[in-house]
Amino acid sequence: MPDLPKDVHASSAVTAVRRLLAPVFAIGLAFGCRDATSPEVAAFGPRASVWLPDPSAVILHDYYSGLVNGTDLVIADSQSWATTWAQLIRGVGPPPALPAVDFRTERVVLVALGQRSTGGYDIGIDSVVQFQRGNVTYITATSPGQNCGTTSALSQPVDVLRLSPKVEPIVFQRRAVVRDCS
Repeated sequence: MPDLPKDVHASSAVTAVRRLLAPVFAIGLAFGCRDATSPEVAAFGPRASVWLPDPSAVILHDYYSGLVNGTDLVIADSQSWATTWAQLIRGVGPPPALPAVDFRTERVVLVALGQRSTGGYDIGIDSVVQFQRGNVTYITATSPGQNCGTTSALSQPVDVLRLSPKVEPIVFQRRAVVRDCS
């Protein structure tokens, strides 16, 4: 976000522009230029549909978690979900209750960046693109640029979403972005 006064960020005009630009930006990421030799195009065939996360899909997006190692997971059952949630919230007190997920109609997708020595890092699921023979989850991993102010605290960014089970099998593709704070 640019350094604008808080009342400008909260104005209805800025909020409306954000609501319009967020989906356009996400679609642009999902349909971005890819050459014909990209692994997902060659392996999965033609693009069939695109799923973009909305606020109702978010289970957790946080900068501090119990996951010190980077990982990309699709969780398809209650037992795995309970085990993963316990690891995810380790060190958080009081621990939040396990969010309910109906695994007959949903899956949980979790992406974790792993532990970093400072703040300023983030990870997020941009989209899930369904191709003819498989699905690709596009992820953005963000790190702070050299001019960015960061906290001195250890961070473990994580993004956890729920989505339809019809998106399996799934491949994860990360892109790295360095935030410019100049």
